Amino acid sequence: MASSLVLCLVSLLMVTISTTTCTPQELNRDANSDPTDRPSGSPGRPETAEMSGGPWRSIQAELVHKDHPLRAAPGSLSFKERAERDFQSSRRRSEVLRSRHERWLAGGGGGLPTYVSNLSTNVNEAEYVMTISLGTPAQNFVAIADTGSDLTWLQCQPCAHCFPQADPLYDPSRSSSHANLTCADSACQRFTSQYPADWHSNCPVQSSSNASCNFFYAYGDGSNTTGDIAVDTIHLTSTDGAVADVPNFAFGCSQSTFSDSGLLSGNVDGLVGLGQGDISFPSQLGASFGNIFSYCLVPAKGVATQTSPLLFGSAALSNATGIQYTPILYNTSLYFVGLQAISVAGQPLGIPSSVFANNGTDGGTIFDSGTTYTQLQPQALDALGTALGGKMPFTQIPSTINGFDYCWDASGLTDADIAKHVPTVSFNFTGANYDLSFDNTFLTGGDALFRTICLAISRGVLVSESIIGNYQQRNVYVVYDRANSQIGFVPRNCGEAVSVSPSTTTGTSSASSSASAGTRFRAGLESVMTRVLLLQVLSVLYLYPL
Repeated sequence: MASSLVLCLVSLLMVTISTTTCTPQELNRDANSDPTDRPSGSPGRPETAEMSGGPWRSIQAELVHKDHPLRAAPGSLSFKERAERDFQSSRRRSEVLRSRHERWLAGGGGGLPTYVSNLSTNVNEAEYVMTISLGTPAQNFVAIADTGSDLTWLQCQPCAHCFPQADPLYDPSRSSSHANLTCADSACQRFTSQYPADWHSNCPVQSSSNASCNFFYAYGDGSNTTGDIAVDTIHLTSTDGAVADVPNFAFGCSQSTFSDSGLLSGNVDGLVGLGQGDISFPSQLGASFGNIFSYCLVPAKGVATQTSPLLFGSAALSNATGIQYTPILYNTSLYFVGLQAISVAGQPLGIPSSVFANNGTDGGTIFDSGTTYTQLQPQALDALGTALGGKMPFTQIPSTINGFDYCWDASGLTDADIAKHVPTVSFNFTGANYDLSFDNTFLTGGDALFRTICLAISRGVLVSESIIGNYQQRNVYVVYDRANSQIGFVPRNCGEAVSVSPSTTTGTSSASSSASAGTRFRAGLESVMTRVLLLQVLSVLYLYPL
């Protein structure tokens, strides 16, 4: 039996390798580099990262969902299994966000959060990943794209306790542009002034010490990663397909990870922080590309075949016709927005405003790309479910999917027929109405004879926060206009190519550049996934020798 299993895995590996379009240079990214070929001395470190090599005003990347074939085995989960998996990961994500927010509020005073998650999670549950390229010569990695985190970090050599990853660890000795920061460096000072003291115990605020700037980044389930804050050149793709180099990008060079739960393990190499903190990816590069980014998440039915565009700079506004904006309310790591009410068929529900209010430490609504399903407080969810049930000609039935409280029998109807009979749900934000489509509102399961629809919004497990998850953001063009402290949204067909305004590019057409960038991305990620599969084959061979 073990022999058959190994032969199956080897066969699958051969198929994967045969369909991978990587060049030899992509499969061995630094094949021609000499790790000893680097100048002596440390590179200079200006106050902020600035782009070099051209007037780059917009950059692009692609987000790959966890159900994309590049990350998951096709057909490995049933509809019910996938929905329950996403519900559980959403619960765990909400607890991580809660703990992270409390740590932020603790500030530089060293206070610890009163709330600590007791649920485990796994980095394989990360909703979206992207590739990043760092160092001179470049070293490429696959990392989680996270709007709920600030610090970008990678596992680095030498590493005392690192989780297994498909790519080689980032090697500082192979990059001529790498340098560790000291406590006196401005980037370290920004980090120490904004985060709790237990995250940077060796560097007091306003320190002039030449000691290395260490970090200790903790997660809600008790997992953590620790190492040095360093700088290196990050290589980005501009919207015309050219490479834009950004020197002195600050990131965490992790040399130790700890996780009883499995959070820090899996098929990625680190994390890209897209939050509001001073050390986040968009914060560091804001001066260069205008402090604005956007994404357009393909719908659930498209994640298996398509990736989602992530744009930084003026190109982020290329698809924003008709967009509505709501203010970002607080200067924290997370993106809080003001949810005023929820409406069904244009009628606000009788939910007290206090349900959505933030008192400075608790409550409020977080806009988050890393949570799958929107989570509402019980009072709000029950009001929404009751209102929907009263306006649909379907019989409410007990849910057969764990985590979803409101389901109805729609047997004999197609999704198109069902959509004609359901009212529109709207989130009424400060200054903007966010109308959900049928696909953003419901999960549909079963067949034409026995059809079930369930409200794709779950009961929040936190004390008071609500979270707008990515299931409700799909086929919506979302703009994080950080320069003006606002988030915008407008319905779009994200499965179609997202256009890039010619005025935001220099050189070749946006269509060809997007295609070339996408090809490079997919080739790089496919090579990573090939190595993941190889590791799995080797693990089976080790456990079940032939």
